[in-house]
Amino acid sequence: MVETTAQAPLIERIEEIAQGVQERRRKKARRSLITLWTIRVASLLLVLTAWQIYGSHTLKIIFVPFTSVIQAGVDLFVNQNFGEAVLYSIETFLTGMVIGGTLGIAVGMLIGWSRKAEAAIGIYIYALYATPMVSLVPLITLWFGFELTSQLIIIVLFVFFPVVVTVYNGVTHVDPSLLDVGRVFGASQLQMWRHIVLPAVVPFIMTGMTQAVAMGLVGMFISEIFTALTGIGAVLETQANAYHTAPTLATILVIMVLGVAFRYLVSVLQKRLAPWFSEA
Repeated sequence: MVETTAQAPLIERIEEIAQGVQERRRKKARRSLITLWTIRVASLLLVLTAWQIYGSHTLKIIFVPFTSVIQAGVDLFVNQNFGEAVLYSIETFLTGMVIGGTLGIAVGMLIGWSRKAEAAIGIYIYALYATPMVSLVPLITLWFGFELTSQLIIIVLFVFFPVVVTVYNGVTHVDPSLLDVGRVFGASQLQMWRHIVLPAVVPFIMTGMTQAVAMGLVGMFISEIFTALTGIGAVLETQANAYHTAPTLATILVIMVLGVAFRYLVSVLQKRLAPWFSEA
């Protein structure tokens, strides 16, 4: 009892030190975040200022100031139903992302876990992954027409391969010692997948989905331009062919914003599903 009483101040002191360390870490992280955002904002302002200055001193058919691009973007939304085109493209893109991502995760885990499955279908996946997807567009439109079905298939193909290859690498790089421990404790195949393989592969899945966002957007615009002219791709094609520089740049700016927004959503999911990977 005497010893416990004597140790109480020491324990309190240790807890106080630990709280102090945590508080310093929080302050350091907060300062680092503020610094990073300051750099981002300063960089953006610098780029926009350079854009405005350069655009004001060149031919309008070649380049225009940033303010003119914003005005053209507002006009697209207000007077030319650009909002409907954006919503159509987002809906098509998300549908293709869900289908392609789901298939990519399933096939990637299958060929990563089963050598027989990899031997059976792996060569076809690698061959198609090495093939420029644009070269398949004429065949897809020939087989499935120029409507929504072809657009979705094109987006799915652009999304599928980055995901399947990344997930396959994740499964094949699961720590063998963890699998051995699971086998020693008599874990079933389902338990191995649930408690060992899947948690280890989640960061690879999110990395694959991050790559798929960029590739899926490329597929979306290719599908909209090479099939029926619809969505943002149709607006971009129409404005570019008419040499309307400001609306063209405004459309490209919307594309960039969508890409950043979707990538941010993937990063938020990654922090929720694999916080240990995000912190690393």
